Amino acid sequence: MPKANAKTHQPLAASLGEQAYMALKRMIITQTLHPGDQVNVAQLSAELSFGRTPIHLAIHRLEREGLLDVLPRKGILVKAETLDSFLELMAARLLIEPWLTGQAVERASGELVEKLDALLTQGREHQRNQDRQGSMQVDRLFHQTLYAHAGNDILAEFAGSLLDRSMRLWFRPAMPIVDNPTVAELEDLLDTVRRGDKNEAIRRMEAHISSIRSRFLA
Repeated sequence: MPKANAKTHQPLAASLGEQAYMALKRMIITQTLHPGDQVNVAQLSAELSFGRTPIHLAIHRLEREGLLDVLPRKGILVKAETLDSFLELMAARLLIEPWLTGQAVERASGELVEKLDALLTQGREHQRNQDRQGSMQVDRLFHQTLYAHAGNDILAEFAGSLLDRSMRLWFRPAMPIVDNPTVAELEDLLDTVRRGDKNEAIRRMEAHISSIRSRFLA
């Protein structure tokens, strides 16, 4: 009987842990929680309406992704991206994401092109409305949709965690969305996917990531 109960509760715990993870990550990415903020489990549990176990699961997952630091007897610190850590992040993205892009182009289908095209339609609308969070979500989904077709789930997941760390840049005051060239860059990238031009797609992705690096350093 105890074994049956354990099996019954395990999927629910996993589901709540995932929900808490997504909710807490959203707070960090959108800078509802700012870099340098110090929080604790009780505070997050009350604010997000999750029990302590899902919050603990979320915290340890985000610590592994480099978004939080767990400080013994002090609480949880929202990590800031230093110049050095940001440059390392961009270097990692430049190693992984162009390769995933090339693999995705090799395996591309009409369905992939349709999905990416639909996302860019949303992206243009968000940009016109100066909807920073909507634009961020479209950018994230575009990359993740592309990488999901690369045929390497491990690298696609890792690229997703690097991308999430970069998402906080969308909420820097010095980066007005109306002047953000991301949609145009992704449109150029989609054109190479549509044409099946692997080498040009790799080059476009490298240029896209490099432009993010340049805007942060400006």
